[in-house]
Amino acid sequence: MKFPYPKVLACTVGLLCGQNVGIGTATPASRLTINGNLSVGSGYIGTAAPPEGLIVQGATGIGTPTPGYQLHVVGNVRFEGDFVNQEITGANVSTPVQQIPWNAAAVPINGTTVSITIPDGSGVANSGVLITGFARIVNATTMTGTHALAGYFLILRRAEDAAFTVNPTLLTYGSGICALRFPNGLSSATSGFNMSTSLSYVDLNLLPGITYYYRLELYGNSFGVNGGTFDVYERNLSILQIKR
Repeated sequence: MKFPYPKVLACTVGLLCGQNVGIGTATPASRLTINGNLSVGSGYIGTAAPPEGLIVQGATGIGTPTPGYQLHVVGNVRFEGDFVNQEITGANVSTPVQQIPWNAAAVPINGTTVSITIPDGSGVANSGVLITGFARIVNATTMTGTHALAGYFLILRRAEDAAFTVNPTLLTYGSGICALRFPNGLSSATSGFNMSTSLSYVDLNLLPGITYYYRLELYGNSFGVNGGTFDVYERNLSILQIKR
């Protein structure tokens, strides 16, 4: 098909120049150069893309002609920035952020609640979440008792509401010891020390469209203790959506 206008005119209006196509520019440096934004897909005909940005209705393949996802990359990928579909919370300080009674029964650790909504549910080629948690516990020297061992369970719990009253589920737990008290003759004082416990869990039993909440809890598991507190100095909980 013969181009209806002289090539000189085409270059002037930025349509064709040296086999490069320019839209909004008379000097395209690539096979296709667009000076502005771009919308791709019949559903985006009437939708303006962000300034200098791009919106694509269908799947995009990089290194593959048959993308199976909204973005399908065959090759190495490097991210410099944040994963958006994740949540992380925590504190790492030199003073206690929370003091929990020695006889605690599944007390929530402040600032460890995270949540995520999975759009496609669980199963092959669908989503799960990776949860990682950490807490550093020290027993205060106010612990009393003669022969005493201050221990605890660090619990990861899931629910379907922020108050943890809808389908609360204990997913996994770890344990630690953070203080000892010896009988008279060896030592009559409490020996308190740091104990950190880490948890990791992959949750695959998920339903699409449900918002799931996760948090850390501390459960006292002491022997011979009748006073004192568990002092929480550090606690972190993070969640990341993954595909099976």
